Amino acid sequence: MSRGASRLARSQEALWEFVSCFAPSDPGVLGYNVFETATWDESIDVNSFRSAVGDVCARHDALRIVFDSVGIDPLIRIPDRIEPPLAFTDLTAEPASRRDLLRGSILGYERGRAFDLQRGPLWSVVLLRTAPDRHIVAVTLFHLIADGWSTGVLLRDLRAAYRARTGTGPALPPLKLSYAAATADPDLGPADRRRRDEFWRRTLTPLPDEWPFERSPQQPDVTAEATLGRPIETGLIGRLHAFARSQRITPFLLYLAAYRILLGARTGRPRLVLGTATAGRDESGAEDLVGQFTNNVYVATTMGPDTTLAEGIGLVRAAMYEAVRHTASFTEIARAVNPGFDTMRPWPFLLLYHSWFQSAAPTNDPPPDRREHRSRARKPAGTTLDEHTTRLWAKRGEPGLVVRHDRRGASMNYNPTIYPRAAMLETLDGYTAVLSALLNDPDQRIGDLKLP
Repeated sequence: MSRGASRLARSQEALWEFVSCFAPSDPGVLGYNVFETATWDESIDVNSFRSAVGDVCARHDALRIVFDSVGIDPLIRIPDRIEPPLAFTDLTAEPASRRDLLRGSILGYERGRAFDLQRGPLWSVVLLRTAPDRHIVAVTLFHLIADGWSTGVLLRDLRAAYRARTGTGPALPPLKLSYAAATADPDLGPADRRRRDEFWRRTLTPLPDEWPFERSPQQPDVTAEATLGRPIETGLIGRLHAFARSQRITPFLLYLAAYRILLGARTGRPRLVLGTATAGRDESGAEDLVGQFTNNVYVATTMGPDTTLAEGIGLVRAAMYEAVRHTASFTEIARAVNPGFDTMRPWPFLLLYHSWFQSAAPTNDPPPDRREHRSRARKPAGTTLDEHTTRLWAKRGEPGLVVRHDRRGASMNYNPTIYPRAAMLETLDGYTAVLSALLNDPDQRIGDLKLP
C-alpha cells in the first residue's frame, strides 16, 4: 500500500531547487546528506537491532519518502512499508592495524553516499562492531527528507526502540504530531499573501551580486570545497550569552549580527543580505519528528561606518523579526523577487543572499581547528558546465560561516581555488574580534573596529 503522490512540502522546496540545479537528471547522486554517529558501549543483538530500525521506519513518515517523479516540480509518496536500510559490519576479526582504516572508509562512504530517489529508502543505518561490547551506529539521510536536528531524533529513537525490542526499556510513546500536519501550508488569505510578497520584493531587490571577497588569481575548479575552522574561547562564550540576554536577543541572533557587522566592516558595503535558516519546528511535538523542517530566511540590513555595534545588533534583530513574520516558501519568495523565475528554473536559493550564516545541528565532532579540509563536490557524470551553470557553481563556493551548536568554534565554508586560505583565516580572526568588541565596547562605531 502507498499513499497518493503529492508535491513537496514547503520546507523541501529550497533544497530541491538546489540539488536539481547541480544534478538535474539525478539529484540523489550529489551526496547532499545529513550524517551523525553514536557509540554504544554494550553488546548488541543484530536481529533485534534490525527490528528496531524497522520500528523507527514505521514510526516516521519522512523515512518512507520516495519520489514518483524527478524534475522541476517532482512528486513524492509515502509507502506504508519499506525495507529497513541496515548494514552490519563486524570489525573485530580484522587486525587492529586495519580496524581504524576500515571504519574511516565505511563512515566516509556513508557520509557522502548516493541515494536512488525513486526506489528508496533515502536513508541508511550502519552498525559497526569494533569490540564485543562496543558499537558505532551511523545514520545518513538525504537532506531533502531530513534536517540536521533529525539525526539526533533518529539515533535517540533507535536506542529506545532497541531497548523495547530486547525488553530492557519501555515502548516508544506515540508521536504527538504527524509529519503532514507539521509541514502543512499556512492558511493565508489573498491580502496577506500580497503583503508578504511585497515585503520580499522590497527587502531583496535589487538581488545580491557577486561576493566582494579577495579572489585567487589561479584558474578555479568550481567544484572545489573547503572548510577552515577556529575555536572560540570558552570564557568568551558565557559572556556572550549573558550579553545576548541583556540585549533581549537569542545567542543565535547575536552571532549572526556579529558576522553581519564583520562583513560590513571588511567590505565597506552598506547594504548586505545574509541567508540563514530557522528550525521550522514551531508546532508542539515537531521536535520529536524526523523530517525536513528548516525554513530559509534572508536578513537584509543597511549599516554605515557611523553605525555603532549596539545599533547594528538592533538592526539585525529587527530585520530577522520581520523576515520571520513574513515567512514564505522558497518558490513564493523567488516568484516575488524574480518575475522570470518559472522560465529560468532551476534557480537556486543561493542567488538571494551575499553570504550564508548557519548554526550547525548538534554533533559529536570535536571543535574545529585551523587546518583546511578540502574536498570536491560530486558533479554527475556527463554534466556540462555552460556559462550559467559555471556561475552557479562559483556562487555555491562563496564564503559562508557556520557556528557550532555549542558555540565552541566557527568554520568558513568556501571554494579554495577562488578564495585564498589567508583571507578566510582573517575572516575567522576578525569574527572573534567582533565578538570581543561587542562585549568590550558595544557603543563604538563599525568604522572604528580594529580587525586583524
